[in-house]
Amino acid sequence: MANVLKSVKKINRKPLKHARRQDILGEKFEGLDGPIDTQHLLISTLLPPAIVRFIKECEREVEQLCGKRYQHGKENQRWGDQKGSIILANQQVAVPKLRVRSKVGGEVPLKTYEEFQDPRLFDQAVFTEGLKRVSQRDYEMGVTKIANSFGFKKSSVSRRWIKATANKIEELQKRSLVEMDIRAVFIDGKRFRKHGVIVALGVASDGRKFVLGIYQADSENHLSCLELLNDLEKRGLPATGLLFIVDGGSGLNKALNIKYACDDKRHRRAVRIRCHIHKWRNIEKALGDDAHKASALFWALRDAKDMAEAKVISDRLESVLRALNLSALESYLEAKDDLLVIHELRLSRQLKKLFSTTNPIESLNSLIEEDMRRVKKWKDSAHFQRWLATYCLHSEKKMHRVRGYVALPGLWILLREMAADKQIDSIEEAV
Repeated sequence: MANVLKSVKKINRKPLKHARRQDILGEKFEGLDGPIDTQHLLISTLLPPAIVRFIKECEREVEQLCGKRYQHGKENQRWGDQKGSIILANQQVAVPKLRVRSKVGGEVPLKTYEEFQDPRLFDQAVFTEGLKRVSQRDYEMGVTKIANSFGFKKSSVSRRWIKATANKIEELQKRSLVEMDIRAVFIDGKRFRKHGVIVALGVASDGRKFVLGIYQADSENHLSCLELLNDLEKRGLPATGLLFIVDGGSGLNKALNIKYACDDKRHRRAVRIRCHIHKWRNIEKALGDDAHKASALFWALRDAKDMAEAKVISDRLESVLRALNLSALESYLEAKDDLLVIHELRLSRQLKKLFSTTNPIESLNSLIEEDMRRVKKWKDSAHFQRWLATYCLHSEKKMHRVRGYVALPGLWILLREMAADKQIDSIEEAV
C-alpha cells in the first residue's frame, strides 16, 4: 500500500467539512471530506465508534444539565450547537460542539468536550492500542477505535509511543517491593536478537506474581546477576529467608552463593531450588538411548512424599547412573542438594510442582517475546528497555494466581526460621 501511495501525485484537498450531529449518531460518515487518496479513504470511511461515543456522552451531559427535550423547569437550557473540534491522534478533529446556556445568563461549559480537548488523553490511547500487537510501522491499520482522526502521522504516533512507554521503565524499576511480601523469586536470562536481559519474577503471599526487575546484560554472568539482586534488595526484597528457583546457569549460581551463601547449609541466608526439567534434560542428553532407564527414578525423586523416601530413591538413581554413564552421574550429583531441598521445605503437592521448575518465568518470557516479535530492529538500549518494561508490566496482568497459594504463608515462616537458625549459628561461632 505504501509503495502505491508514493506513486500517487499529491492532491490539493478541500477543507474538511464538519459532520452534523445527526449524521454521526446515524453512522453516516461518507462524503464528509474532499478528494482523498486510497489510504485516506480507508481510514475516513471506517466506523468511528470513538466519535459516536463522544457525541452520546455529550448528549447525556446535556440531558443531565437541561433535562429531557421539551421539559421545562431546569436551571439550564439547550442552546444549539456550533462548529468545534477535539484532539485525537495528536490532531484536531472537526466535531459539532453542543452548547448549554444558563437561564440567568452565560454559557455552561461541557466537561466532556473540555476533556477531549486535552492532548494528553492520546498518550493512553496510543499505549492501549499499541498493546494490541500493532507495531508503530503499521499503526494506521489497527486503530479503528480512533479512526475518526482521518489519517495518522507515523512520526506523531512514534513520539507519543516513546512518551507513553518511557514512564514504564521507571514504574517497573523503581516501584517498592516491600508491600508485595515477596519470598520466592524466579530468575532467568532471555535474549531478544542482539540484546540480552536478566528477568526476576516474584511470588507474593497472596499467590500473585510480579515482575520484580530487569537487568540488561550481554550474558548471564555473576556480576550482572549480583547487580540485579542488589537492586532488588535496595527496593525492599528481604535480605534473608528467600527461595530462589533457577535453571542452573553458572553465573547466576555463583551470584547466589556470593550474596546468600546458598551452597553452605550452615550459613545460607536463602534456599535455592534447581529446575528439575533443566537438570533432567542435561542428564538425558548424556545418557542418550539409555535415558529411559533412569527417567522414572528421576521423577519419582521429585514426587517422593518426604525426605526419607527421596533419599532412598536418590541412592537408587545414583547406582543406576553410575552403571550407565559417569558423566550423567556427575551432572546429577552437582545439583543433588538443590533438587532434594523441596522435601526439606515440606511443600504441598501443588507448590512442589510449581517450585520444581522455572516454568512461570519461562511463560513470562514467552509472553514478552510474542508481544515484541514485531520489532525488526532495536535502535538503541533505551528503545529496547522501553518496550521490555512496557510488556513486562502488561504480561504481569495476564499471569494467574499460584495454585495452592493458601500454603505460602507457612512456607514463608519456615524459610525465615531456617535463615534465623543460620544467623544464630554464625553468631555463636564468632563468639
